[in-house]
Amino acid sequence: MVLLMICCFPQQLSAQVLMDTAAIISELAAILERDQKTRTGKDSVGFMRYIDSCNLVQIEGIIAKYGWLGMSVVGPSGNNTFFFVIQHSDLATQIKYFPLLEESVKAGESKRSHLALMKDRILMRQGKNQIYGSQVVLNTAGEQEFYPIEDEKNVNKRRAEMGMTTLEEYAKLFGMEYKVPQN
Repeated sequence: MVLLMICCFPQQLSAQVLMDTAAIISELAAILERDQKTRTGKDSVGFMRYIDSCNLVQIEGIIAKYGWLGMSVVGPSGNNTFFFVIQHSDLATQIKYFPLLEESVKAGESKRSHLALMKDRILMRQGKNQIYGSQVVLNTAGEQEFYPIEDEKNVNKRRAEMGMTTLEEYAKLFGMEYKVPQN
């Protein structure tokens, strides 16, 4: 039967990319573990750039072959891996893959909050105000504070649209107290 399919419909078979989903999910789990180890203190921070660059090579290979794989294909954790690796890459890489993340979010295959976080990271790196208040920086006194936010009084409305908690709640994760300005 397979031989008959190959002989009669070779263009249909060659146009499809076969995918070993279980192997990809396993690979993504290993990448995510490496990505998070240096960020949770379970591995040397000195190796972070090297680890991030290796992870990026793997993720770019997967994206080149299959595209930005969504939650229905690789599960939430596998999908998170795409986001984390690109989020931890350089600005040019973030800009390159942002449209793929955007399409995945529109299709319901990636989290809206990931799109917000990536957008804010890109804007911050471009020296522009962030939109969702997701980026925290150290001020000159060495204390954490939010990177400047565009239209700050309406930030919680935008955060809610992206499935995010209020900025006041988010600030607590960083040990900060925050109140959105009313004017």
